[in-house]
Amino acid sequence: MPRLELRFLSAEDVLGLGLTDAEVLGAVEGALRAHGLGEVVQPPKSHLVLDDRFGGHLNILPGYVAPLGTAGVKVIADYVGNHAHDLPSEPALLILHRPETGVPTAILDATRLTWLRTGAVTGIGARHLARPGARVLAHVGARGTAGANLRFLAEALELDEIRVTSRRAESRERFAERMTAELGRPVRAVATVREAVEGADVVVDASRLEREEVLVRTEWLAPGALVVPYGAVRSTEATLPVVADRFVVDDWAQASRPDGWGQYCRAIADGIVRREHLHAELGQVVAGLRPGRESDDELVVLWHRGMAVCDVAIGALALTRAQEQGIGTVLTYQAAAREE
Repeated sequence: MPRLELRFLSAEDVLGLGLTDAEVLGAVEGALRAHGLGEVVQPPKSHLVLDDRFGGHLNILPGYVAPLGTAGVKVIADYVGNHAHDLPSEPALLILHRPETGVPTAILDATRLTWLRTGAVTGIGARHLARPGARVLAHVGARGTAGANLRFLAEALELDEIRVTSRRAESRERFAERMTAELGRPVRAVATVREAVEGADVVVDASRLEREEVLVRTEWLAPGALVVPYGAVRSTEATLPVVADRFVVDDWAQASRPDGWGQYCRAIADGIVRREHLHAELGQVVAGLRPGRESDDELVVLWHRGMAVCDVAIGALALTRAQEQGIGTVLTYQAAAREE
């Protein structure tokens, strides 16, 4: 039996790969297209719930992308209070496998990759679903995936105004200052969600709530707005997908699980949001199987919970780059030995 080896990529290794936004977008868009064409296997994510004990939980995301010939499982934590310990709120690891043998090929720090994946999905969604000529962005939330959202949205849209808000003044001010420098255009921190949302063409809600609370009210939304609420806990009115002209999700099977977590899972379980309200999955729009936005005044809601196949795709991209550049640590996890 041959020696079995895998490549370990730390957070520093992943950062050192120098992945470009164009490469990330290409990988994620390819995974979305494969999903739309039915070229993936993706069981709904599951959860190890520890919130009542430790104030957080673990999410387990398995997936297989046939065009890439790669399978994988990501485990990502969600601990809202980790900032008090100077820790990321969503630390993650991704394990990649050869699907034909099940042999692991890599273990990657997936915290930054998750941010990039999420931002790329938001940007791709805006490219297909935002109103042409969208100029004003409102972003609720200033941690974790927030920076990647702004970066990919700034590439997808010709933005004139970017407003950000969050619960903690010091957090939103620091985030606005950092993103102004990174994007080379003004990012303005505002004190309230309403001040951010009213008149915005694109509204992204990446808030981190512990219980349901309406932060973004439907009455504040401008005609033709694209709303992207993707938090684990509902922060809009439960009826928003129903009154919207188009409601798009990343994966309906995952979104509609009775025991699922996410923005509208309870509304679906309660029968408020039903399958008939769904216009399309994002992958179907990317693959050209379903139309995206078709008029300037449509209110469009895109809810992406996060898909394992997108994690696998960006992980496969990172592994290929690491192999080309000799980055990471190669570990032997099984020496030559036969099973008894």
